[in-house]
Amino acid sequence: MIRVMQALILLLFAFLLPGLASAAGMSLAGLAQQAGMEAYPVPLKAPAFRLASLSGEARSQADYWGRVVLLNFWASWCPPCREEFPSLVRLQAAMNKEPFTVLAVAVRDGDEAVAGFLTAGRPPFDVLLDRDGATAAAWHAAGVPVTYLLDRQGRLLAGKVGPMQWDSADMQRLIRHILLEQR
Repeated sequence: MIRVMQALILLLFAFLLPGLASAAGMSLAGLAQQAGMEAYPVPLKAPAFRLASLSGEARSQADYWGRVVLLNFWASWCPPCREEFPSLVRLQAAMNKEPFTVLAVAVRDGDEAVAGFLTAGRPPFDVLLDRDGATAAAWHAAGVPVTYLLDRQGRLLAGKVGPMQWDSADMQRLIRHILLEQR
């Protein structure tokens, strides 16, 4: 009976340990790795951008100052991008009460193609148009999808090349950690 109790306690700790580690001050690098991203050794200055939104308004980093941003470079013709896009929508919905936003940048995509991709409705975050790919190039996003996590000051904290399911509990834990660190 005692061995069964010990085994149950060990199992309980195995399930609780990831949550306890972040609550106990796990590093940004460790949380980023758990979430599927690679943290940079130090926050990096992000390249400037000024892009048109779907409504035609120009947007820049200044429009997102004070919010943690998950910046996703994608294209409507990219199957992995199409696959991961709903998880970006779900992540935004899960974090809607936080100073956080997803920012989707369509790279070298026509306005009609982007509109066609979004026929089910516009997402609850900005979609910007990098028609010539210059912004993606400045951010070293050689392909799509490429995603970056920025802090409230617009600095690059982590990146990911390739698709991912962005609404995971680990990703939400990483974002909340950054929000708490930068109150």
